[in-house]
Amino acid sequence: MKNKEHINQQVEATFNTLDAIEEVKVNHFFKHKVLQQLENQKEDKTSIFTWFTPQFQMATLAFVLLLNASAILYAFSSQTNTSNSSLESFAQEYSLQSETTSILN
Repeated sequence: MKNKEHINQQVEATFNTLDAIEEVKVNHFFKHKVLQQLENQKEDKTSIFTWFTPQFQMATLAFVLLLNASAILYAFSSQTNTSNSSLESFAQEYSLQSETTSILN
């Protein structure tokens, strides 16, 4: 029983404090002044890559793609021409060419 009375007293005390709250009188321009001070204190973030504009990014991307495409074309075109000659020179270097048809050789 004491517990319920204690809880009721605390609830009443809480409601009494809520009734005592009054509206605060504030200057009409308070919000504007606070926002202006925050804006003045805000530091400008300096970007490291300010020179890396979207136009420069597109030009760099095009250059990298062109470089990759030319490297792939060069690799595949030179491979067909030199594969036979390099294979023959490798076989001659290590004496892998044989004119006999023996299985044991």
